[in-house]
Amino acid sequence: MSDEPDLVSLLYRADWTRLSLTAEVSTSLDLDLFHGQAEDEAPPGPPRWRPFGEPREPRPTGNEWEVATELQGIQSGRSTLLIAPGRRYREQSESFLSGCDGDRSWHAVRDDGGWTVDETGGPEPPLGELLRPSWMLSGYTLEPGERVTMGGRDALRAVATPRPGIWPRPMARRPLDRVEAVVDLELGILLRQEEFLDGRTLRVAELTDILIDPAPAADDVWCRPPGGWDSVDDSVPQATPNGPGWEVAKLAAGLAAGGIGALVRSSRFRPFEQATQEEAEAEMPQDLEPWPPDAPPVSDTVLHLLHASRGRWAPGITATMHQWHDIAAMLARIPDSARRTGFGGLGFLLDAAGERIATLHTVSRLSLGGSGQYVIEPVPAPGLGQPGQDRPGRHQPGTIVCDGERRWRIGDREVTAGPAGPPPRETANLFDTSWLLEHPLTGGAEIMAGGRRGYRVKVGPGDQPWSWFIFPGEVVVDAELSILLRWISFAGSQPVMRYELRDVMTGPLEPGEFQPDIPPGVHVVEEPNVPPGPVNPASVIARQAAKEARSAVRNFLGLIRGDDAR
Repeated sequence: MSDEPDLVSLLYRADWTRLSLTAEVSTSLDLDLFHGQAEDEAPPGPPRWRPFGEPREPRPTGNEWEVATELQGIQSGRSTLLIAPGRRYREQSESFLSGCDGDRSWHAVRDDGGWTVDETGGPEPPLGELLRPSWMLSGYTLEPGERVTMGGRDALRAVATPRPGIWPRPMARRPLDRVEAVVDLELGILLRQEEFLDGRTLRVAELTDILIDPAPAADDVWCRPPGGWDSVDDSVPQATPNGPGWEVAKLAAGLAAGGIGALVRSSRFRPFEQATQEEAEAEMPQDLEPWPPDAPPVSDTVLHLLHASRGRWAPGITATMHQWHDIAAMLARIPDSARRTGFGGLGFLLDAAGERIATLHTVSRLSLGGSGQYVIEPVPAPGLGQPGQDRPGRHQPGTIVCDGERRWRIGDREVTAGPAGPPPRETANLFDTSWLLEHPLTGGAEIMAGGRRGYRVKVGPGDQPWSWFIFPGEVVVDAELSILLRWISFAGSQPVMRYELRDVMTGPLEPGEFQPDIPPGVHVVEEPNVPPGPVNPASVIARQAAKEARSAVRNFLGLIRGDDAR
């Protein structure tokens, strides 16, 4: 029997919240290489991608252009890290401090002999690229190397190479060439990582002088901001999951997921009440068994299934996707404080829509190839049909077709065309499931779903609360293909969103399947080509949340009134 360590399990099961250690941290960053990329989207790679000691949201200085055009060289830094169980830590250097008291994180920079402190949200790991190494499992191919000893600790060298996504998409930054890491064989954390870009070292981060289980501090003052929480600068609202903006963002994400506005518009041929009551499956299935309070972590079998998800259904797959959205329950979750914040009159729309909207059930046919090709076609109710049957008027309004190079969005009056891009995020996440490895997973009991054998898994949000979709609380992973046969999202304990894949079939698809069937007389227009530019992620989320929520609720209200929502 081989005694080689299981790298997938080792990286996934590393748990920074249980660590008790001190260490010296050293980093270096090639600023010219780093700032030579567009700043609006982080590249695939480790979390917390920013220069050493730089605040999470740097304040504008007015000389960004000069900084971007000057040679800046290598920035190096050293700090001391102390971690205690319960998500508590403190990282300190001469110019900055950061920490977490178990509930709230903060960051401080030296300013005129004192400290300027900002709250940075909920608990998240310091040096997440080293202490939460599961990021390597969701976007990289791993190649284990030889065993080594580093700082007196047994370790394993590994090389992580970015693997291409199933669906290509434009990237504002170039992906890394590779990441060379040294993995601690006891803790699973990275003792060292070196990132390469364009054949050059972009960044190095390393832990040295590690001491396990140091003497505990007498109190928690060490992990709080200098001067206590009263010293924190709260003049700028933080985009955290605790405020009303977060609730509106979750609502907007749920309403917009899967193109819900477009799917609702496709039901305009029937009154709204009929659309939600006449279908045999209009109500969301309620077949959930309660989770045992002591559900174990998922097995290594499930971890490896998720890690290998990208190639298991190539060269093609077809399925029927059912979606249920309990709109009334989602709207009811928005607190009064969120309604009073304005959002362009959104609160009024929420109140009005919540009185009339029930569960929305939609069905789509999916065809996916292994080279970024896909077709997502809504099925008009009540004739749901099955994949492969003759489909009069194939490619209904609302269909999205992508041949790997071009993508078409088919409407009833015009078709928009542009470069290839991924399908809606929640659809993509059903078929490329390695992203789940960045979140706590428990359970894994075998069940049958959609006529196929799978593993029922409970999903925790982990350290990354922000998402453009309501997060799944439960999934069923296909035991053969590793796709998600079921996805259920909750508001509290109540299911509010459910996806199911049925009629799953694998095998090569005809090339013509991924070409648009554009009805005669329908005008084709090119999507506008908007160049990327710097953005503030928090402001983007807020603007997109308000926009999507207003649009979705407007569609619902128009449908209720009997308007032609075209």
